[in-house]
Amino acid sequence: MENTEYTFVVQEGDRVKTTFVNKSLGEHPMHLHGHHMTVLKKNGETVKTPWLTDTLNVMPGESYEVAFLADNPGMWMDHCHNLDHAATGMILHLMYDNVLPSYEVGTRSGNLPD
Repeated sequence: MENTEYTFVVQEGDRVKTTFVNKSLGEHPMHLHGHHMTVLKKNGETVKTPWLTDTLNVMPGESYEVAFLADNPGMWMDHCHNLDHAATGMILHLMYDNVLPSYEVGTRSGNLPD
């Protein structure tokens, strides 16, 4: 997990697949607002029973491939639920195409995740 901020733009109806990779020594409960993700793979291996979640605890050395349907237009946050990690930048903004944000992204605006 790298400490960087990104905005990921999707269109309503997109089927989105992404992977969480934890290269750190700490655990990271990754939380996706506004959507449920289906866990497809753990450490590169297909899981026997995929499950739906909005928070996935990614332990050191683990990776998870997840997928979700972009079916809730808006601007959403995907972040580590350890708020000190989110405050240092372990966040992603999920933005739907043609949706205007109601606030400025980043710490310069005074918007802080905790």
